[in-house]
Amino acid sequence: MLQMAYFAHFYSQIGCGIIFWGSSSSMRNVFIIQTTAIRILLRLGPKSFCKEGFKEFDILTVPCIYHYYLFAVKNPHIYQTNTSVHGMNTKQQNKL
Repeated sequence: MLQMAYFAHFYSQIGCGIIFWGSSSSMRNVFIIQTTAIRILLRLGPKSFCKEGFKEFDILTVPCIYHYYLFAVKNPHIYQTNTSVHGMNTKQQNKL
């Protein structure tokens, strides 16, 4: 349940704004908040090492999310769009 709450509230906020503020100095603060959220998911102490938690829950760190979005935006030809998978005319037909 905590993992679903993380993806619904925290990860969705990161995904929406990462392109705009990803290269700013505030990204460090977001990363600290993200590690705190992972510690809560794993029920760890405030100073515990949480690298394995990112791997366990298959969660990308904030810097990795930023680099992923930059790569996907600059290289859209590498990915398939929804139109290439199915021929239905939908609102999200051009999404990767």
